[in-house]
Amino acid sequence: MGPPMIEVKAGKILSGRLTRTAQQRFAFTYLPDVPAEAAVSLTMPVRSESWTFAWGLHPIFQMNLPEGALRLHLENLLAKAVPGFDDLELLRVTGHSHIGRLSYDAPGSQSDALPAAVSVGEILTYDGAEDLFRDLLERFARFSGVSGVQPKVLVRATEGLKLSPDHKVTLQAATHIVKTWDERYPELALNEHYCLLAAQSSGLAVPNWSVSENGRFLVVDRFDLDEQGKYWGLEDFCVLQGLGTKDKYSGSYEQLVKIIQAFVPPENHSDALRAFFKMIALSVGLRNGDAHRKNFCVLYDSPVSRQGQLAPTFDQITTTAYLPHDSMALLLRGSKRWPGRAELLDFALKACALTRREAEAALGEVENGILSTRTSLQDRVLAGGTFADTGAKMLKAWSEGLLALTHSA
Repeated sequence: MGPPMIEVKAGKILSGRLTRTAQQRFAFTYLPDVPAEAAVSLTMPVRSESWTFAWGLHPIFQMNLPEGALRLHLENLLAKAVPGFDDLELLRVTGHSHIGRLSYDAPGSQSDALPAAVSVGEILTYDGAEDLFRDLLERFARFSGVSGVQPKVLVRATEGLKLSPDHKVTLQAATHIVKTWDERYPELALNEHYCLLAAQSSGLAVPNWSVSENGRFLVVDRFDLDEQGKYWGLEDFCVLQGLGTKDKYSGSYEQLVKIIQAFVPPENHSDALRAFFKMIALSVGLRNGDAHRKNFCVLYDSPVSRQGQLAPTFDQITTTAYLPHDSMALLLRGSKRWPGRAELLDFALKACALTRREAEAALGEVENGILSTRTSLQDRVLAGGTFADTGAKMLKAWSEGLLALTHSA
């Protein structure tokens, strides 16, 4: 069995201890006299009473647990050395470098230093015969507190050590996410690249990203990292509703609206709900059936007010290029069937409190964003190569999505 207790830091503050009880439940207890700034989650303010959760780790601690290829690699690496390897041990192992402001370690331990920084430029131009991602996984897996089933790893990049001309910062944690793909979802890096382009062209905030020349890798800047080298708080919509990762496909987009209303300041509701509506419309237009709870987040500098801002959109992909009969990730107006224009407008007016004029303008921006990106996607498909088949499926899906944005279902 892994360690019965680990320490949790929020930023540079030692906040408290996460303990496994005899009943295989978990309790988090703040240290005495820690400041309100030490809160580990917007949903878990500092208090003397322990915070307990009956269904595994608390949602905030589940949020970044590795999944898919990354988790399998870590289990294969560590299961023999740690009998009873479990989520608490996985949290400790990857605890030095997690998305957001939290970090973890066993009491009295000294965190290992991250491996030497890698060059993003070299990743983007790599065209060798060796498996670069396997090498990155071997080096950085133990420092990759990031969820998602797509093969990915957190890295510390040489380009991230100087974040702006005015700020020279030596960062000791990860600066970028490197994603790749396997035979189940071929050409996923380029798929996401074009979907992010469509999001950007629609006027949505997106993280900085680059795609490698060979189409194998998507390198995404961490948007929870500011120019002073500070990691912001980041909580997904599972955490903010007190749900574990397994519930990421449960519930409705109407419920997510209520989360925004609860955790974004009232003066910012209008802009946040308009952006959220555009994210949903974009997922419909791109046929992205993976817009689940964990792909929407609130970003914040301090937990004291228990509020923040809607994070940029990320993980936008055309899932029907691989799963032709895929549907919406969550319910919208009681259904996971792809909605049409009338259904989207109804959602915008009744759930997001947009005016009809605002909603129609938002749909127009999304439509124009997809249309402008479609030209680049068509050019890439016509150029041939290994992406042509996936790209052609994306074009077909986008045509269906654009029709939905302009006509009722």
